[in-house]
Amino acid sequence: MELLVTLRNTRNIEKILGSVDGVIIGNKFTVGFNYTLDDITKIVRYCQRVNKKAYIVMDDFISEDDLIELNSYLEFLSSLDVDGIYFHDLAVYDAASTFGIKNKLIYDGKTVLCNSLESAYYLSKGLNGVVISRELTKEEVLSIITSNPNRVDLQIFGHLRLSYSKRRFVSNYLKQINRPYDVAGKDNFFLREELRDYKLPVIEDENGTRVYSDYILEMYDEINTFKPYLKRGIIDTLFISDAEVLQVVRDYRKVSRDNCSFLKERLNYNFPDKYSSGYLYLKTNITKDE
Repeated sequence: MELLVTLRNTRNIEKILGSVDGVIIGNKFTVGFNYTLDDITKIVRYCQRVNKKAYIVMDDFISEDDLIELNSYLEFLSSLDVDGIYFHDLAVYDAASTFGIKNKLIYDGKTVLCNSLESAYYLSKGLNGVVISRELTKEEVLSIITSNPNRVDLQIFGHLRLSYSKRRFVSNYLKQINRPYDVAGKDNFFLREELRDYKLPVIEDENGTRVYSDYILEMYDEINTFKPYLKRGIIDTLFISDAEVLQVVRDYRKVSRDNCSFLKERLNYNFPDKYSSGYLYLKTNITKDE
């Protein structure tokens, strides 16, 4: 299994690359990254020099007005010879065929891929891989990855995206209360519902608003079970400090059944965030009556 981390800044790139196989970065058609095309060029070239992999993420929806820019961006990525491109909108698949880089695409449908047949279908299209849903039980994950060994990716750490809307909730709310503020790409906003005491991280850009889980998904107990079958494990660093990221990437490299409890306790002590195994041990088809 390749261990990848979303690189939100380059402050600790040397230390992070010392513990992972590659990084995921972005510019257009994604959120939470502020890299320019020149930045991306420098990061990709640096990764190539130190024998690490560089992946690009494009997880936004593509509109008709975006197609010219999309083709220009894919041509740029093709010239860089990046190792892979995570995408969500199928327009990327069609456009990538023009530049002969369809084999670099990794389909990330967020909540879409929930069984082995769907995963196998997308893989049959010549893709480099697929990312399965984050809302699966441990048994469901194992069923998919063992049916498609070393062809499937999974987010193994980080906040989970709960919802996405084209509407700009944060800026519209601030406008309503007469507190205009440039919110684009800022990661310091939270949503707290009136009858709940926890906060949900929110991030907004020109393409809409995304709401994330209040907890951080962790798989310290499960990663060694998944590792033999996964192609790539993704540590998503959005809303997470650099220091915590550095500890987590090192932990995931050395975690075992014997030291798992110690590593989790140390993580909680050093970074007392709210951690969870997500849906791994939950029913995902709970009805209203239940």
